[in-house]
Amino acid sequence: MSNWDVLVIGAGQAGCAAAWDLAAAGLRVVVISRAQPRAKPCAGGVTEKTLARYRFSIASVVRETVSTLAVSHTSSPIRHLSAQARFCVMTERSELDALCRANAEQQGAVFCDTAGLRSLHQEANGVSVQTREGQRFTAPWLVAADGANSAVARMLGERHLRGAMAIEGCVPRKNIRDYPPMTLDFGAIRGGYGWLFPKGDHVNVGLYVWRHGVAAPERSALQRYSLARLGAQAEQVAGYPLGTWLPNTRLVNGRVLFVGDAAGCTEALLGEGIYGAVLSGQMAAQALLSSEPEIAYPASLAGWREELHQVTRLGQLFYGLLPISTRLLQSRLGATLVDGFAQGLTLGQCKRQWRGAQLSKG
Repeated sequence: MSNWDVLVIGAGQAGCAAAWDLAAAGLRVVVISRAQPRAKPCAGGVTEKTLARYRFSIASVVRETVSTLAVSHTSSPIRHLSAQARFCVMTERSELDALCRANAEQQGAVFCDTAGLRSLHQEANGVSVQTREGQRFTAPWLVAADGANSAVARMLGERHLRGAMAIEGCVPRKNIRDYPPMTLDFGAIRGGYGWLFPKGDHVNVGLYVWRHGVAAPERSALQRYSLARLGAQAEQVAGYPLGTWLPNTRLVNGRVLFVGDAAGCTEALLGEGIYGAVLSGQMAAQALLSSEPEIAYPASLAGWREELHQVTRLGQLFYGLLPISTRLLQSRLGATLVDGFAQGLTLGQCKRQWRGAQLSKG
């Protein structure tokens, strides 16, 4: 079948979230994605607020449960921040994506693997795409969930925006000197941090830079960090851009709705992307069930857009004040943050909660 109710390009977290909701509502949905899924540098950390948004349990792919975060700077010792309950679970991203795809398929979404898109055309009443294999698909609407380097955006002539950058790899547990807790090492790279995410049989290790151009997260820098912190070099190393431009972009182009990294829904301070991906995918699906999707979708994401605007300003301040800001994070501010995450709050909500507590003390 070539005619559908909705086309979804991309089978990551945003694409599968949209497909699940649309298929559950009875729409004919096809998800067109690369046969070899692109890896993601998010390292598979899933916060409580994200867990609350899934329509199904992801327990089968959880590798670690996290209630303690280790925070350090090159100029200060490690401080362990413990929440009263878990605030994050660790998953392997490929396993998480496969689970979300399987659940969307159970709802009735159809998945089509491809080597890529050859063309995309918009008309007054619909969108059509053709894959490199020659398959043609048409629908009244298209959801672009194909990442920060969105092919759909390029084909529509959208302005290319630059966001955050990350590079990551993994170290088998048998090669690790000391198995670490979830760790953020600010100052491990200029304008960012190094991370260690424990996954049971391995540790995911990476470098994050909050804004493109501040520093270059190169392979050599990652290997130096991995050797210093884990005593071994990282394997399967790859680098990626992250979409952090939601405050500065439009979400709709004709009959195309952008979601996830393609819409810039990742927050800039820490680079958390899964929540924004799931949220935007679900909001796009909700909008497509309304009478005016092109109006309903931007309206539904207005709150998240404003939050990311504030978080981007916070990121500029935080990284501009290192290492002072790290010491603040290692204090009561950090404890409030992890407790807020355990309650399912966003970063902005945690900040407001902390400021409220400070004002009440004053």
